[in-house]
Amino acid sequence: MGLVLAALLLLAAGPPAGPMLGFGPLSAARERVNEGLFLDLPSAQGALDHLDTLGARPHYDGTRADRAIAEYARDRLAEYGFDARIEPFQTEVQTPYKLVLELYADGQVYRPRDGFHKAHGTPGIGLDLRESGDPRDPATLDPAVGLPFNAGSGDGNLNAPLVYANRGLPGDFAALRGARVDVRGAVVLIRYGAAYRGQLAHNAQDAGAAGVVFYNDPADDGYARGATIPAGPWRPTQSVQRGSLGPGIHIPVLPTSADNARILLRALHGAAGPAGWAGALDAPYPVGKGPAVVHLQVIMNHRTATLWNTVGVLHGTLPTESVVVGAHRDAWVYGVGDNGAGTSTLLETARGLGYLARSGWRPRRTIVVALWDGEEIGLRGSSAYALAHAAELRRGCVAYVNADENVTGPTFGTAAVGALAPAIVDATRAVSDPARDVSTLHDRWSAQPHGIDVRTVGGGSDHEAFLFGFGTPVAEIGFNGPFGPYHSSYDTVLYASTFSDPGLVLHRTAAQLFGIVAMRLADADAVPYSFAAYVPVLQSGFVQLQERAQRDGRTLDLSALRGAIDRFAAAARRTDDGLVYGAGPGTERALMVAQTIDGLAYGADGYASLSFPQLAKAYATSDATAFAAALDDTRASLDRATAALNGVPATPG
Repeated sequence: MGLVLAALLLLAAGPPAGPMLGFGPLSAARERVNEGLFLDLPSAQGALDHLDTLGARPHYDGTRADRAIAEYARDRLAEYGFDARIEPFQTEVQTPYKLVLELYADGQVYRPRDGFHKAHGTPGIGLDLRESGDPRDPATLDPAVGLPFNAGSGDGNLNAPLVYANRGLPGDFAALRGARVDVRGAVVLIRYGAAYRGQLAHNAQDAGAAGVVFYNDPADDGYARGATIPAGPWRPTQSVQRGSLGPGIHIPVLPTSADNARILLRALHGAAGPAGWAGALDAPYPVGKGPAVVHLQVIMNHRTATLWNTVGVLHGTLPTESVVVGAHRDAWVYGVGDNGAGTSTLLETARGLGYLARSGWRPRRTIVVALWDGEEIGLRGSSAYALAHAAELRRGCVAYVNADENVTGPTFGTAAVGALAPAIVDATRAVSDPARDVSTLHDRWSAQPHGIDVRTVGGGSDHEAFLFGFGTPVAEIGFNGPFGPYHSSYDTVLYASTFSDPGLVLHRTAAQLFGIVAMRLADADAVPYSFAAYVPVLQSGFVQLQERAQRDGRTLDLSALRGAIDRFAAAARRTDDGLVYGAGPGTERALMVAQTIDGLAYGADGYASLSFPQLAKAYATSDATAFAAALDDTRASLDRATAALNGVPATPG
């Protein structure tokens, strides 16, 4: 009653603030009162306290340290008033048994029964696979850090010539073929960064390579970009990026440092590579095979392990409708930026929401805070949760908002499906810019070089299970910047508090914004989707498909698809006009429309976004009948979504 009275007094005090998507005037006033109370609650000190615990020890998936952090998060959520629990699940976890990388630069011979024998010349060099630490950051020197590896690597023990394959893209392997360099049976050295590492490993495997060695070139995230750790935020040459490869890799794959890559490159002969092949190392970047030979051995332990999702629930008055905010809390080593930042952000958000709930506020829709395990080895935790809760998520989850690497620098950004983009943009007006108390986060965003730019959602994080599994509208929110220690032992509390976010003020701001977004999605009278915001996404996908066909010299009749998009656009504009007054099509119909459009418009190719994935897949087959069927299905789905916005009962399609 006190909050209602405060809202009435606010209305009586003067002209109301501008409309709030999905809220009527009175509920918008009440929401602003609640938001004002919430914004004072998350703190930088609270975020630091969480990070000190989250980043105290390496906590790779399935370890005792991983379990301890799951319990810490559960205990904090329970303390804040959430219905908190741990949801265990079983999955395969890999750890290295034996990793070897040796260079034989002068005609060595390998005999499987008794090892290497010098044929003549230079003896073999055993490369140090450890990540040497920094004495100024004792965490990097902890023996528990272990050897870097790629989860999902195949096992192998081989002696093979070495080939530099630049960034491992299909065009790079084509360039090698054009230069008559045969990578079949070779170990290829690949620079990280051009695409998801698993796709690069697949490219090498498909080209016939017998193994892969990955490294980070200083041209991409090291000294060529600026000062390196400990003097600056960029990656030192002794650092190694770990990472998962996903399924389907059968050859041995190993990450190593730029220091080791320099040694390997110097042992290669051949002509200079095409433009763009050279990095920043003091070494040649040749197109050629050998004469260097490497001994690559990767033997992995495979075990079925228990992992632990931590889930906190703040029950709403509409028990079948929910908003999920999530972050993964597993890490390759300490994982303070990836993803202690996201975990600490959401714990501070939960602390504020819990305080409001104890003071009398109750959300309309249930708010779920989910802290995932197993993200780093293939999005295992969020996928397990989606499988276990499929019916309730499909029926009533109106949004999933993700916090992954969400504080690595000062530049604000977000990626979202069209339906959520306007609500998130508007929420940034409610949060102060920590650099200038008199301005808002929206002002900060507007002043950045690209202005207010909501990116298209791609793949590579825990939103995938929601978006691609159910069509749930999703968003990612965060502050970005140089992040040299990505997936390395240098991603520590000292790094985060020195370079990513001195004073942890952006962690506080992120917690505030996640809370505002969650509250608005949960409290709105009508789910605050902007259906008209889908229209540019659909139109862009249409144009991309049209232009691709023109480049390929193919004739496509896309008039039916264009008409369906136009009909949806008209209905979406009419629906959005009512949302600013809190009127809408009802959660069931709104969710049906959003799930339909999300399923049609959004896909992923590794980390990248993919428009009209069903049509793109059918187009790639060059099967005219299959493409026509996919086109008709897409048109029919769009028309069903349009009918739902117009209030027409759904009919089978």
